[in-house]
Amino acid sequence: MSTEVEPNYEPIPPGQSSRSMVIECEADDLSNMLRRAKVRGHFIYCDEPETIGGSASAPAPLHYFAASILF
Repeated sequence: MSTEVEPNYEPIPPGQSSRSMVIECEADDLSNMLRRAKVRGHFIYCDEPETIGGSASAPAPLHYFAASILF
């Protein structure tokens, strides 16, 4: 029984030191500081806190960035 796990992606070909990826998304201004982005058919909303002019109706962009590090 083998304990080696195969990667779930294509390995970097011999002789190459990197790979590239393209991520396409759209963003719309909905109001004041509220934004909506569409990524792969999913919508992401962000807003800023009231203290800096937003309405706090969604997480701030920096909160999404911080959460992404946890994944």
